[in-house]
Amino acid sequence: MKNIGIWDFQRAAFRIAEKDLRTEFRRSYEVLSILTFSVGSILICSFAWGGGGVVEPEVAGAALWIILFFASILAFTTSFTREADRGTLGGLKTLPCTPLAILFGKIIYGIVLLFFVECVLIPFSIIFLNLDLGGRFPALLLVCLLGAVGLSFAGSFVSGLVMFSEGKTLLLSFLLIPICMPVLLPSVVATKEIIGGSGIAEVMPELRLLTAFLLLITAIMVLTFEFVLEE
Repeated sequence: MKNIGIWDFQRAAFRIAEKDLRTEFRRSYEVLSILTFSVGSILICSFAWGGGGVVEPEVAGAALWIILFFASILAFTTSFTREADRGTLGGLKTLPCTPLAILFGKIIYGIVLLFFVECVLIPFSIIFLNLDLGGRFPALLLVCLLGAVGLSFAGSFVSGLVMFSEGKTLLLSFLLIPICMPVLLPSVVATKEIIGGSGIAEVMPELRLLTAFLLLITAIMVLTFEFVLEE
């Protein structure tokens, strides 16, 4: 029974994520707006910093994650709030799955969307910020993926918390800043180290911090999200 329950949980979560991704890419203007913001921000940074000079690793790492953070805000304002605004949240509640399956479906949706943005943003960053990664591109991609997972966990949970609130879009932005700090700070440090020439072994302390944050927020979600969805 336990294995069947886990399988049903996973299947429900992936179906919810698939539904959201189909909706998102069917109305491609929202994805295009996130990509336009991300790439445009990198271009502005490149022009502001001289357009041709080598950007310091500290500056490049911070810029990359600031842009990703604001891109995540654009992504998660349409997570649970879209269900609440359209009145489809009641339909989600009637599905034969637990509230956590709904939440993890939203998290999977966020991870895929943010990683898609990263796959476009990182090459543009390498080109326009003159980053010399050598053979460290897979390490940078791993850090960005783990950071995207952390942002998705935090963003999906906060989106669920504020979906019934007045001014939820503004409230989401304010709440995400302190909650995402345990993700942003180690991600910026790890990205800076990799751009500066370090390998994956040198950034393991930052990756452990990201993993610890994921375990902590997962425990909080397991204990509280059922009550959040009911309220």
